[in-house]
Amino acid sequence: MTLTDTQLVLLSAASRREDGAIVLTPNLKGGAAGKVIGKLLRDGLVEEVPAGPAMPVWRRDDDAGLLSISITPRGLASIGLEGDVMQLAKEPSTAEQRADGSPKCPSGEFLNHVNQL
Repeated sequence: MTLTDTQLVLLSAASRREDGAIVLTPNLKGGAAGKVIGKLLRDGLVEEVPAGPAMPVWRRDDDAGLLSISITPRGLASIGLEGDVMQLAKEPSTAEQRADGSPKCPSGEFLNHVNQL
């Protein structure tokens, strides 16, 4: 399966969050967001889960309430990681992080890693 750069970035960022939540980038809205997330959902790389307090809301459902999108073990494997999101998020990291959880990587180190996937 081939993933777009946007899908790779979303999955990679979710893998670094303790809750595994997908956080849409500011430029990803409306129909474009639906297409990107829809493909990830269909391929089983992410799943809808009840939204936790720190998780972004993907959509509201009359029966299920507020829903978020979270990376699955298959999603982790698609970006070269194995294990549980909670386990991976707790592992010590040498990269500094910004307040929003995204990495502060010198010299584009993170982008180089994503491009190698």
